Amino acid sequence: MLRRLLSTLFLLSTLLPAASEWVRIRTTDGTVVEGSTAAKAIGKIPLPQVLAVYSGSPATDSETAKITAGIATIQGTDRAARDKAVEELTSLGIPVFTPLLKTYKDTDQHEPRPLYRLFERIMPGYADSFDRSLSLVRLANGTAQRLALPEGSLDIIDGSGHKTAIAWSKIRTLAVRQKTVKRTMQVHSLKHCTQIEFLDTGVVLTATSKATLAAQGLVRMSWDTDSWASDANGIKVPGAPAYKSNLFEGHPFGSLVGRIEPAGENFFVGTSANLTSKAGRLRLAVNDNPHWQNNLGTFHVTMTATDAYDMGDAQ
Repeated sequence: MLRRLLSTLFLLSTLLPAASEWVRIRTTDGTVVEGSTAAKAIGKIPLPQVLAVYSGSPATDSETAKITAGIATIQGTDRAARDKAVEELTSLGIPVFTPLLKTYKDTDQHEPRPLYRLFERIMPGYADSFDRSLSLVRLANGTAQRLALPEGSLDIIDGSGHKTAIAWSKIRTLAVRQKTVKRTMQVHSLKHCTQIEFLDTGVVLTATSKATLAAQGLVRMSWDTDSWASDANGIKVPGAPAYKSNLFEGHPFGSLVGRIEPAGENFFVGTSANLTSKAGRLRLAVNDNPHWQNNLGTFHVTMTATDAYDMGDAQ
């Protein structure tokens, strides 16, 4: 009787579909593919332990052109083009590493400078290595490994059931969708001001994601003038003495705002927010006008997101 039961259970196990993970892949030609894979591991690392993979394979000719153009654009004066270039080079990852290091000049004027900060977006200090060619794998336990990616290909089944084999040599980044992603971040009123650049949370939301954010703290936008100090909801009355409104570009001065894509619309976050139907990489900043040089203070932000991709540390 027991033998028959065990045989039945074994037969059922062979009929059940293999456990799969939902992944998001960006290929070397810039195509983004999402779908499930029955792959068990990346090398010796079990796939459920992986947050994201960044390939260290050499840049293709088209990627090399993007890197050269992107680094030049980030040093230019076109803010929209610069933000788009930062997004592109962050997505390309490790192939940007060496050209970026060669671009830096010996100067004390580092902050706030997007080109300087691009380095830590690409390579967290705990993952750097003397061998620049190794790929980077970020793990769910908070550590990282540098290694050579496997040969062969990865089979992906998209939402419509179509199966595609993607060669590992063509994969630039891969992220494994997480049931829950949690973040604790510091949004600095100077570095992460809407006039400079947004804090990249490193979290890519999906169409089914639900994100909850809470912000604590006070920022000062005029040093010793307390009427220009604000929590994440922003100042409530017009900023004295020169302003007739408490709003800039539709949101209160000093408020915490978010953005999904580099060219996307800013939306209000404030001291608390529940986000749905916002698919893409989430960014946060303190709302201010071009007179941002006298900003002080930081918002302490906590976030929980479901059905999301953890692409990297908040930077």
